[in-house]
Amino acid sequence: MTNNKVALVMGGGAGTGRATCLAFARAGYRVVVADIHGDAAEKTAGLLRDEQHQAIAVSADMSRAEQVQAAVACAEQEFGGLHAVSNNAALATANTPLVELSEADWDRCFSTTLRGVWLCLKYQLPLIEASGGGAIVNIASVAGMRGDPMQGAYAAAKAGVINLSKTAATEYARRGVRVNTVCPGGINSGGMAFYLDQMDEEMRQRVLDTHAMGRLAEPSEVADAAVYLCSEQASFITGHDLVVDGGILVRSNVLDV
Repeated sequence: MTNNKVALVMGGGAGTGRATCLAFARAGYRVVVADIHGDAAEKTAGLLRDEQHQAIAVSADMSRAEQVQAAVACAEQEFGGLHAVSNNAALATANTPLVELSEADWDRCFSTTLRGVWLCLKYQLPLIEASGGGAIVNIASVAGMRGDPMQGAYAAAKAGVINLSKTAATEYARRGVRVNTVCPGGINSGGMAFYLDQMDEEMRQRVLDTHAMGRLAEPSEVADAAVYLCSEQASFITGHDLVVDGGILVRSNVLDV
């Protein structure tokens, strides 16, 4: 399958980002894999090439403007344009009460998780418009919709991602670029492992039980949602927050069903 379009995945070196690269490639996109860890990006690109897809890797830190700009430019230089993007990279803090959170940890989280998404939009939007239009999906979180105890900086940053995405959707709605978010719950990936490893067994089970389905999402389930929002099947969807949370937001805290 091929559609001659180009996708860029920021944070594509592992987990949901890697799954998103695979999903884009299998949908026919040529893929630029960007990650702060260049070797991880190259590993993902290699997996795509093993399946006979066109893919290149680039090292990029989403908190660094020049590196984001270089990753976007790579799509144009190597493949001639840009049509679809998934901005995945984020940085949480250790589980910490708000009053004990350091300024440095707050700033570090916001630098990648929110400022990084703004930098991505800043350089991605003009190229997608110049390429004839397309779509951007920013990976937010249900934490940005309801808050998250002990993860105040991360929840606040993800709330910012949700509203920043709506602003971009408004500004570019008549310019051929759609902008949406995917808001996952827990994902069976390295980031969630970091979060769960700080908890005892009882607390880990309680986290799983916040999902009505009683399990975490597989990275591919979140990736499929992102690729759908970039597809023609979602051509009239912009400014939307697609919740992929296994039922966190609807789960009753009173009745166990």
